[in-house]
Amino acid sequence: MPARRVAIIGAGPIGLEAALEAARRGFEVRVYEAGQAGEHLRRFAAIPLFTPFGMNSSLEGRERLRSEGAALPSDSTILTAGDLVERYLVPLTRLPELAASIREQERVTHVGREGLGKAAGDGRGGRGFLLRVEADGATRFDRTDFVVDATGVYGNPNATGPGGLPALGEDRLGDAIARHWDVRIHSANGPYARGTTLLIGDGHSAATALLAFDQVARADASFRVHWISRMRRVAFPEIDGDSLPARLDLARRANEIASSAPWLTRDPGVHVVAYERRGDRVRVALTDGSSLDVDRVLALVGYRPDVAMTRELQVHYCYASEGTMKLAAAILGAGAGGDCTAQVAHGPESLQNPEPDFFVLGAKSYGRNPQFLLSIGHQQVRDAFGLMGSGPGIAAPALSP
Repeated sequence: MPARRVAIIGAGPIGLEAALEAARRGFEVRVYEAGQAGEHLRRFAAIPLFTPFGMNSSLEGRERLRSEGAALPSDSTILTAGDLVERYLVPLTRLPELAASIREQERVTHVGREGLGKAAGDGRGGRGFLLRVEADGATRFDRTDFVVDATGVYGNPNATGPGGLPALGEDRLGDAIARHWDVRIHSANGPYARGTTLLIGDGHSAATALLAFDQVARADASFRVHWISRMRRVAFPEIDGDSLPARLDLARRANEIASSAPWLTRDPGVHVVAYERRGDRVRVALTDGSSLDVDRVLALVGYRPDVAMTRELQVHYCYASEGTMKLAAAILGAGAGGDCTAQVAHGPESLQNPEPDFFVLGAKSYGRNPQFLLSIGHQQVRDAFGLMGSGPGIAAPALSP
């Protein structure tokens, strides 16, 4: 009997853990990655993570790498995003059971059921999946028995306008707007060290940006930052007894900068209405009726899943978060609040949806809910493969706690 096939879309932290588990269970594995392994983490490589290495790696992954002689950080070590890629994810891709299965620079654009449209109700579980793949300037169809969507959300940033809509003229800003972390923010000779930057956002990414701007200001750079956020609160939340000390330290340092930095102007509780290019500058109109001229925009306003790839499948997404419906309902019912450390895995049933043998794992399973933790994703992998079983002739391995 031929090995059952698993296609994993996305070679990030959860996609690679899923590939390792699939190989361990005897499946034929193929991992599709539109960029490089760990692509999204590479975009903010210099930024320290809140959570320690032990929470950002699995027991299975650590044991497997150590069996190959890898020297890994201690579980309590705080790594940068780039360090996690280079010291953990890249070594995973080089394991003998995974190296040949990872296809970088191959983008899955669509997933469907072979011979069935979206509306067909019966017999879906008896049909294989068809993946439309773009690679090397060509397009092809690949077939598989199971699909794991671990593409995350970081590649699909939110818009900056009111009500979550794009502001007028936003689509014409081009390189005047950065929608992800921009490494040039750290440079005293870079574009952010002169002129005026509009910073948009009120989460930890915005807090991290304030710290980076402050470091550049200490190098006697001449610049201004105008910071707007949808929240009217005047500070980043500081959680007493925070179980993640790095998060508490970030909030405290950012709040100190926000209250005293001479290069910073704050404008909470407003949105952008419109952008207008005026030569090398941008005129920005705000919901309070004011306007300002800036040289560039740094929009750190969060991310959302791209669900277009699965439009021909019967995947049930939450109408609010755009996470998968059963999981979104379980998260809401658990009432875990706004702290990511309060999140728990909700069992295999929460990962199922009307499309048999198709699983959304990782940050994308949470949709617009930003409280996802990698440790939750590791448990999702174990739960999903508990439903899939094992390849032919392979006994299902015991799952690690």
